[in-house]
Amino acid sequence: MKKIWMLLLLLTLSALVLAGCSGSADTLPTPTPGATDMTPQASPGATVGTDGMMDGLLPGVTAAPDANDAPAVGTGAGIATVEDAKKDSEEMEDAVEKLSEVDDAYVVAVGNTAVVGVEFDAQYKGGVDDRMKGMVLTRVQTVNKNVTGVAVTDDEKLVRQIESLAETLESATSLSAVSTQAEELAGQIKVYTK
Repeated sequence: MKKIWMLLLLLTLSALVLAGCSGSADTLPTPTPGATDMTPQASPGATVGTDGMMDGLLPGVTAAPDANDAPAVGTGAGIATVEDAKKDSEEMEDAVEKLSEVDDAYVVAVGNTAVVGVEFDAQYKGGVDDRMKGMVLTRVQTVNKNVTGVAVTDDEKLVRQIESLAETLESATSLSAVSTQAEELAGQIKVYTK
């Protein structure tokens, strides 16, 4: 009889501990169907370069010549205004920095792509692999589900360029110049899509 009471007490305590842990978990929302199966489309006039990479704007971005940054025809439902780019890029930085492996992050998001520079925690030795890129994409999509690709790097020089571009974005009045520079950076980093 004494064993049964001890077992019952142990099970009750275990249930309470598990119930308490489940309420504080950092959970990500379940992606909606179709949010990750969108394929980035090349902009009109984009060509394949000699390196096999697309030359042209980021997937889903066409530079608008007017100062209002109105989305051009065919841009899809990406980040198309400088205000959205500023807000989403900042929120994406915060979301990526919540990863335990990441110490600091810099993000510039335009169209359907985010260029991400990361500085890893000193204890993390994994580098930027597909697993890390997938985790970054998942975090970025918690801010804007229309972002379907991320160009992630931990290369010191590229991270500094992304940091500088993020600072430029903060004072930008037009998305055209920022998207051109983001395209150049993404050209140096392979864009990851699920």
